[in-house]
Amino acid sequence: MGIYDRDYYRDAPSGGGLFGGVGAVCKKLIAINVLVFLAQVFLVDDDGHGITEWLSMNGSVLQGQVWRLLTYAFCHSQDDPFHLLFNMMFLWMMGQQVESIYGGREFLRFYLAGAVASAACFLLVGLLAGGRVHGMVGASGAICSVVVVTAMYYPTQQIAILGVIPIELRWLVLIYLAYDLMPVVLELSGRPSDSGVAHAAHLGGMLYGYLYKRFDLRLSRLFGDFDFARQLRSLTRRRPPVKLYAPPVEEVPENLEERVDEILAKITAQGESSLTDAERRILTEASERYKRKS
Repeated sequence: MGIYDRDYYRDAPSGGGLFGGVGAVCKKLIAINVLVFLAQVFLVDDDGHGITEWLSMNGSVLQGQVWRLLTYAFCHSQDDPFHLLFNMMFLWMMGQQVESIYGGREFLRFYLAGAVASAACFLLVGLLAGGRVHGMVGASGAICSVVVVTAMYYPTQQIAILGVIPIELRWLVLIYLAYDLMPVVLELSGRPSDSGVAHAAHLGGMLYGYLYKRFDLRLSRLFGDFDFARQLRSLTRRRPPVKLYAPPVEEVPENLEERVDEILAKITAQGESSLTDAERRILTEASERYKRKS
């Protein structure tokens, strides 16, 4: 196992400022979620249509709108700000710990893959339960991945539910597992729940988080040190035109035989070491011509 695969190898905190330091990626993810939520609320037309219809997870993903497998995780219920608030609270509490273990770049890949895995599980359960895929928004599936990994590293760490009831992370995960598992079993048996909660997405996120930590599925091994932002900058940066090098063409003198005689006389008088590069090329050209004539 190389140094980049070790748990104690971490990206250096990316400077200071609002979006730097500890949990830098978590801060940026929270900021993006907040900005998208504001766009959901305010960027709507007179009929109430807005970006949520383009970003949320629904059956359109089966018609090729595959971006919904990821973009839904940056949308939240427009009518319930607490949906966003609690998701971002858990992302910050748990996410900064996982980010400090894996580093910012690997954590971002892990988080985004967790969102896709959650959507894939939600889609699969919907298809198996009758073929209908309901709409879904929210980061909770990806955050479930983060919570499970945190609990596997720090099972006895306590958090306070509603700021009052302390509970260890391992028990919290088991409670959520039971809470989400039963509605999915009922849905697959033909008795869907109308709770409005994407239980299958939560289970998909938990399963992905468990497999990621259990089998050390570092995404950096698939992508290496690829930095999308850096590669994008390199593609858009203007480069000077490439100039091909062509060696100068030496002109062969028209009075070649006279020049050869002069060079031979110079060799006799001063020795071969006295010749210049140009004189040597003239001799070489003369030799080639004599060979072609013979």
